[in-house]
Amino acid sequence: MMFDALRFRTAWESVTARHTRISTIIGMALTLLVTATSNNALASTVIKVGEGLPVLSVQRGGRVVLEPGGYSVAPWSGPTDLGLVQVIQYVPGTRRGGGIYDPLTERMRLELDVARYRITAIVNINVASRFAKPFVREAVVDKQRAFSLATLVLDEDGTGKQDWDLSEHAAFIITDASGTVMDAIFGEPAKRDFDRIFQTLEALLQVEHP
Repeated sequence: MMFDALRFRTAWESVTARHTRISTIIGMALTLLVTATSNNALASTVIKVGEGLPVLSVQRGGRVVLEPGGYSVAPWSGPTDLGLVQVIQYVPGTRRGGGIYDPLTERMRLELDVARYRITAIVNINVASRFAKPFVREAVVDKQRAFSLATLVLDEDGTGKQDWDLSEHAAFIITDASGTVMDAIFGEPAKRDFDRIFQTLEALLQVEHP
């Protein structure tokens, strides 16, 4: 059989590109493991950089489903949509806590293509006062209407805080397409946390979805 030099070169380039991509992801994970650990003294004991994000199941409340003239909720377990880079927020349903990561999400909206990753925002309704809970729910539903590509989840019992061991009540998590945690912020962030995690997301998108 005649040696096909062009086919061999194409196959070799494909293998080399795949190897480079895997090496880059591993290098990022190791670097971020050191960085994230040093910047998150109050890190969860369950969510760990370099490991898979544990599945969270919210049965009371759940994913917001928009309907004509209103909305419903459906039990949710996730994050789903593995195969894409994931951005997961867990925030308390309070006036101050609900917007804790807004500067970062606004920068993402302005500078990154939202179609290249998936956003899930889980709101802990359990920490809101009885009077405030209906208003918090409506605010989350309004967010779902404004951001149709995002998944918004009402966590009525605070399941995520307990199952993910979030002592600071809030977390902002980046995973790669396989669900491995690449970086995370726990609790109230400093500006350097915003800058670091945005750079992580930007670099990861270039590797996973160039």
